[in-house]
Amino acid sequence: MSTIFTQIINREIPGHFIYEDETCVAIMDKFPAVEGQSIIILKEEIDYAFDMAESDYNHLFKVAKQIARASDVALKAERTCLVVEGFEVPHVHIKLYPIKNVTDGTSLNSLTSNFEEAEDITLSELAQKIKAEL
Repeated sequence: MSTIFTQIINREIPGHFIYEDETCVAIMDKFPAVEGQSIIILKEEIDYAFDMAESDYNHLFKVAKQIARASDVALKAERTCLVVEGFEVPHVHIKLYPIKNVTDGTSLNSLTSNFEEAEDITLSELAQKIKAEL
């Protein structure tokens, strides 16, 4: 059974794409804890990051760095936090959290605990801003 990420990658479920190549995609997170939160997803369904081929592992982090830098500029973020996940969705992915003010008391727990769905128009606008900086 394919994961929700595979369904998004295959365009069976809508997603707001920032980037795509033969190895991975970057999309806006539908349930962001912070504005501009994005997800970099390996196209191959692997549920444990350390089971990835070395080349895929390196590529995923290279793309995450590109998206983070673009997010920093597009969203005027002071810093972007990176979290490698694979618990809720058993499919390797990296979440990027662009933080505008690192001294505002934001904690990792507050970043990873959001359940509010973002508006599609907002996600589309943010995806376009980040794409423009790539």
